Amino acid sequence: MSAPTLLLLTRYGELGSSSRLRLMAYRPWLEQAGFRVTVSALFQDDELRARYANGRSSARSIMRVYQRRLRALMELGQIQLVWVEKELFPFLPGVLERWLTWAGVPYVVDYDDATFHRYDAHRSVLVRRLLGRRLVPLMRGAHLVTAGNAYLADYAQRAGAPDVSLVPTVLDVDQYALAAEPDAALLRVGWIGSPSTASYLRLVREPLQRLARERPVQLVVIGAEAIPSMDVPVEHHPWSASTESALLGSVHLGIMPLTDGPWEQGKCGYKLLQYLACGKPVITSPVGVNVEIATPAVGLLASNPDQWLAALRRLGADVLLRRRLGRAGRRRVEAQYSLQLQGPIVAARLAEAAGITPAPWSSPPAEMHL
Repeated sequence: MSAPTLLLLTRYGELGSSSRLRLMAYRPWLEQAGFRVTVSALFQDDELRARYANGRSSARSIMRVYQRRLRALMELGQIQLVWVEKELFPFLPGVLERWLTWAGVPYVVDYDDATFHRYDAHRSVLVRRLLGRRLVPLMRGAHLVTAGNAYLADYAQRAGAPDVSLVPTVLDVDQYALAAEPDAALLRVGWIGSPSTASYLRLVREPLQRLARERPVQLVVIGAEAIPSMDVPVEHHPWSASTESALLGSVHLGIMPLTDGPWEQGKCGYKLLQYLACGKPVITSPVGVNVEIATPAVGLLASNPDQWLAALRRLGADVLLRRRLGRAGRRRVEAQYSLQLQGPIVAARLAEAAGITPAPWSSPPAEMHL
C-alpha cells in the first residue's frame, strides 16, 4: 500500500517564518509517521519579497495567488489529509472556506496569529459585517485545529472546532548556538522580525534615545530593511537561515516590544524563543503569551518607556545577570519549546486525524501535555 499523502496548504514558502516554523518544520516527523508530504504555498518567496518591498501585493499577484490555490484544491483526489495554515482564500467570501468539507477530505487548520481579527476587527464596517465570521466554517469542519497559544485555542473552541490542540511555536535548538558575549562597552540590543512587525520598534525609540545619552548603544535589526526612525545607531542585516544564529549571538540582549491589542494577543512569542535559544536575556511587553515565556528567570517585562529604560539599564549594566538569565532561557527552550520534543506529538495528532497508525518512532516522543 502506498503512503498516505499529506498536503500542506501553507501561506508562504520557506521565506515566511510562520509557514516554515508551524508546518514545514514538522516534515521529517510527518514522513517518519508514514505520510508522503507535499507543499503548496499561497505566496511564493518572490511574491513575498515583492510584497515586503512594495508594502502590498499587486492585483496581478493576488490573482496569480488565488489561481495557484484553486489549482491545488482541484487536485485533491489522491490526498488523504490536508493541513491548512490559517485560511484557504484570504478576504474572499467565507463560503469558499467550506471547500474541503464539500470535497470530503479530512483536514487540520493551524493558527499562530489572530487571523480572524483581520476581519471581525477590521476598520471597515462592511468587512466586519460580511467577513467577520468567515473562518468559523473552516474551524467547524476541521478534524483538528492546532493553535499556538490559549487565546487562539479559545477562539477555535468558541467557533465550534471539534478538537483543538495547543501547539506552541517551537524551534530546532540544534540550529541555535550559545556564543560568547560581545564587548560590553557598546550595548548591542537585538531585534529580529519581518517588515510587518517593525512598527513595534516605535515603542522603544524613546527609551533607546535616553539610554544613548548615558552610554554607547546600538540597535541590531535582523530581517526588516525599513524600520521607524530610531535616532540611535542601527545595524541592519537581512534575514537568512544560515546567519540568523550568529547574528543573534552578537547581541547582549533581545527585545520584543508590542502594543496590547486583540491582534497582539494572538502572537506566539517566537522572537523571544530565538533570543533565549542563543542564551540571550530578553525584555518584552507583558502582552499575551510573552508573559508565560519571559518569566523573571529568563527576562524582564516593560509596559511603558520608563520601564523599558530601567530594564535596558539593568541588563546593560550587569553582565552576570545577563549570563544567568540567558543560560536559564536556553534551558527553558530545550525543555519546553524544542522541535525535537514537539515533532513526534504533532505528527501523531495528524496521523490520528487521517485515521492512520503512525510508524514506530526512531526515538520515543517526550511526554508533553497539549
